[in-house]
Amino acid sequence: MRVNPMQGAIAAIGVGLFLSASHSYAAGLFLRVPGLSAEAQASLVAHYDGRTGVSTNGTSVDSWTPVDGNGNSLSAMAVTSTARGTGAASLISYDGSGNLSFDDTATGSQGRYLLGTLSNAQSTDFTVMWRGHYEADAPFATSGTYAYNIGINDVSHQRDDGGGGFRVEMYNGTTYAGDDIQVYDGITTVWSTVLTASTHNAYANGTNLNLGGSPTNSIAANGDIYMGAYSGSGYDFVGDMSQMIIFNSALSDADRVLVEGFLTTIPEPSGTLLMGLAILPFLMRRRTR
Repeated sequence: MRVNPMQGAIAAIGVGLFLSASHSYAAGLFLRVPGLSAEAQASLVAHYDGRTGVSTNGTSVDSWTPVDGNGNSLSAMAVTSTARGTGAASLISYDGSGNLSFDDTATGSQGRYLLGTLSNAQSTDFTVMWRGHYEADAPFATSGTYAYNIGINDVSHQRDDGGGGFRVEMYNGTTYAGDDIQVYDGITTVWSTVLTASTHNAYANGTNLNLGGSPTNSIAANGDIYMGAYSGSGYDFVGDMSQMIIFNSALSDADRVLVEGFLTTIPEPSGTLLMGLAILPFLMRRRTR
C-alpha cells in the first residue's frame, strides 16, 4: 500500500505533538518530584499547572482547571474568570505556553480575577506555593495587591508598602508583614507560604522573608479561592502567575525545598511541540489542495 508523503508527515507530527504534549504537560507532581514524602503526597489539594487546564477565548483566560498529583484533571476546583465592575476579560491573558498575566493598571476601579472553591479539609496547617512575580506598578500599590486569598482571609499573599519599601504581607484579620520584596519585582520567583496553628513562614526562592507576629491560623474546609485579587472588592494583582500548588498540611523543610526545586526548573514546552504547532496548519492546507 502506498503512503501519501504528506499524510505521513502529518501523522508523524501528530505523534510528535502527542508525545511532546505528554512529556511536557501530562506528568503529575508525584512523578516530577519522586522524593516527595507520603505525608505531603496525601495532603496535596490541587496543582494549578499553567501548561495544562487553561481555557481561553483568544488570549483571554476563561478558566483554569488544576490536576492531582498524577496529572488527572480536578474539574470541581476550576477557577473561573470573574469581573469586578465591568473589568474586561482581556485583563487576564494567557501566552499559550504556561503563563497567565494579570493587568488592570489602566482600569482603576474595574478589574478581573479567577474565582473557585477548593476541596480541602478544615485544618490549622496549610501550604501554598506559586511561581510568578509582582509588577512594581499597580492600582492598589499602597494598600495591597493580592496574588491570592483563600478562605476568605485564611491564607493570603500580597505585596504592600511599608518601612520605606514594599513588603510581603499576609492577612487573616491581622496584617503580618515580612521583609522588603522589591528586589523580586518583575522577576519570576517561587513564593512559598507554610502555616501551622501558631506559626507562619513565607519564602521567596527559598529565602525566609521573616514574617512577624504570632498568628492564630485556622483554614476552613472547602474554602473559596481568589487568584488575582483580595475579593470582589479589589486590591488586584498585577503580574504573572504560571503555577500554584496547594497542600492541606504544613510541608516539612525537606518537602518544601523539593517542590520549590520543581517550580524553579519547570521545563518549557518542547521544541518539537512548538514547531509542530507552527507548521501543522500549513501541512493541512497543502493536503487539501
